[in-house]
Formats: sequence, structure tokens, C-alpha cells
Amino acid sequence: MSQAWLSYDDAPPIWLPASFFGAAMLWLLALGGLLLPAGMLAANRYHPQLLALTHVLALGVLGNIMAGALLQMLAVASAVAARRAGRLLLGIFLPWQLGTTLLVGGFLHGFSPLALQAAAVLLGAAILRLAWHGLHGLAHSPARDASSRGMALALLGLLVAAALGLCLVLTLSGRLALPWLPLLHSHVLWAAMGWLLLLMLAVSQTVIPLFLITPPYPAWMLSTARSVLILLLGCSLALLFWPAQLWLPASLLLIPVLLYAVQSWQLLRQSRRPADPLWWQWQAVLACLLLGCVAAWLCAGWTIWPSLPLLAGLWWLGGAGLGATLAMLGKILPFLAWLHLKRLNPPRGLLPSTHGFLPESAQLRLRHLHLLWLLAGTLWCWQPARFHLLFALATLALAAYALWLGGNIAQRYQAVRRALPAAAAR
Repeated sequence: MSQAWLSYDDAPPIWLPASFFGAAMLWLLALGGLLLPAGMLAANRYHPQLLALTHVLALGVLGNIMAGALLQMLAVASAVAARRAGRLLLGIFLPWQLGTTLLVGGFLHGFSPLALQAAAVLLGAAILRLAWHGLHGLAHSPARDASSRGMALALLGLLVAAALGLCLVLTLSGRLALPWLPLLHSHVLWAAMGWLLLLMLAVSQTVIPLFLITPPYPAWMLSTARSVLILLLGCSLALLFWPAQLWLPASLLLIPVLLYAVQSWQLLRQSRRPADPLWWQWQAVLACLLLGCVAAWLCAGWTIWPSLPLLAGLWWLGGAGLGATLAMLGKILPFLAWLHLKRLNPPRGLLPSTHGFLPESAQLRLRHLHLLWLLAGTLWCWQPARFHLLFALATLALAAYALWLGGNIAQRYQAVRRALPAAAAR
């Protein structure tokens, strides 16, 4: 399988992905704020408060970063140019934020049917617009590399997860009479595996070899991605007939996760940049991916520990998902700033390197803060009443530091841009 070529001429304006990235950090602040009240204890995995927290993390934080990164990757790695960036912002960004707000509010107000249905319409419109931009563009793109095909598979997974979420909303609102528990399990599986895992797999096939200087992923990794969708389809059908046998599909889905983790570890061992913060971050991501998958498999078949489902979700979304997206942002944001300034043809010596926008020491501090946040979250899953304040403060600290770093990058970017006319006049 050929590697993606990088066409920087097709990169969207920097404000398009940056809008999603900034919104994600604001949602992370909101997550910390929701954790502050003593009543936000999340008694069980179906508690409306826990569903609200989960969707703030999954849609508000991870969803925004993934959508922004996807728009950038589609343009640069797959020749799917964002020529009407303003329309993409109106069609994806705005309804995504409004829909997530209404969804979270609907959960917090006792599954409010009006809020949930309005959220489903807005989020459905945003996801359809994103999927159309990606799938239509990829169908007409000359790119046939593993990352491009992987992104198409991830968008298909996102569409199915969104459709299942819509069915859940209509069921909760009393407009449909569908089996609730199989529907919920299928929605979780498609969102976690068909969207998050497949996009992580697709993006890492370009980012890991590019930034860590490793050999490329083998060609069979794309077949592994396809097998995830096939397994998910079989699992969803099986859950309709055997809703109590969740352990079987969970066991089958362990296989592609293990294959991806083992192959990634092998490539990281061959990296020519083992001191790079991304190398250490990706090691932690793979560990959380395996921990979350094993925890989900255990709680699918046995009631070992009441907190295990919470831990599975935290390690998967917060450990693997948030760890991967923060690691990618530490590379993508400085690179975007450098790339857009480079295209303005600045004079020699004016444009700093990517490390001038975000030094590796700052990336290391972000990694340490994320690990502390993950530890606080693990304690919260164990005893929510006792550790909710610690988890809230850790969340607020992580969000505040990430926003501060983003502000520093923006400030440095603007300083160089302001210096360009003066440099041209000399």
C-alpha cells in the first residue's frame, strides 16, 4: 500500500481546523465545570449525568478535534480541498456545537425529548455534511493510500454510529419502539471502534512515520480496518437476537485492537526519534487502548467490579482518545502555523521552526498533565463522591494549559504575520 502524498497547496485556511481545536478545549473546560458540583456523582453507566459527561468528552472534546484534524488530513494527505471553508464552518462547526449543547442539556434535564430531538437534528446535519465532504471528495480523489481509505472507513463508521444515536433518541422520546439495550450497545461499539479507532488507525499511518521517522505500516493494516466494520455489523445483528451475550462480540473486536497495538509498538521500536514527546505519548495511548478494551471485555461478560464500565470508558475515551488527539495537536498546530506562514514567502530568518511555536518541553508538560488527569479520573471512577473535586480540578488544569499553549501559538503566528510587511519594505 502506497504512502499518502502531502499536498500543502490544498491545505484549508488555518482558522477552519483551529476553530474546532479551540472549541474542543472549551468543551474540556465545560467538562471540568460539570464535575465540580458534589451532586455530579454518576451513580451508574446509564445515569443521565454520566451520559452527559460522556458526550461532552466524546462529542465536545474528541469530536471537535477529530473533525478539525480530518478536514486538514483530507486536504493535505488526500487532495480533498476545502475550497468553501466558510460553508464548512457553517455546515459542520456551528451545528456540532449547538447539537452537543442541546444533547448534554437534554441528558441533564431528565432526558428532555425536545432537547434530545433538536440535538439529533443538528448533530445529524453536521455529521452528514462532514461525511459528504469526506466521502464524496475521496471518491473523486486520485489518492488511494492506506490513510485515505482508512478515513473513508472511519466516516462510514461515524455515519452508522450517528444513525444508531438517532434511533436511541427517538426511542427515548417514545417515537419508536426499538429494543433499547441492543441499540445502546451497538451505538457504543460503532462510536468507539468504527469511528474513534478507525480514524486513529488511518491518521497514525501518515503521522507516525512522518513525525517519528518509522517504517510505514504494512499493507494488511487496511484489511484490519475493513474487518472492524464487518465485525461491528455482525455484532450489531447478533445483539438483536442475543442481547445478553455481549462478551462474544467484545472478544472478537479485541483481535483488531491487538493487531494494531502490536504493529504500532513494533514501529515505535524502530523510530529514529525515540526522544520525541510524541513517541512517549503514543506508548501511553496504546497502553490505554489495550486497558480500555480488556476492561470493556471483562464487564461485558462478568460483573466483577461496579466501577469497571466507568474505567473502560475513561481509558478508551480519555486515555486512548484524548491522549492521541492531544499528542497529534502538539504536532499539527505548530506545523499548521509554520505551513501557513511559509506560504507567505517570509524572508530568511523571520519564520521560526515548528519548535519555535511549541517547544518539546511544553509538549512534555502537556503529557504529564494528561497522565495526572487520567490518574484523577481513575480514582473518580473508583470513588466518585470522594474524588470528584480532584478530577474536576485536573480537568480544568489540563484544559487551561492546553488553551494557554494554543494562545501562545496564535500570538507567535500573529507576531510573524505583522512583521511580514515591515520585512518586505526593507
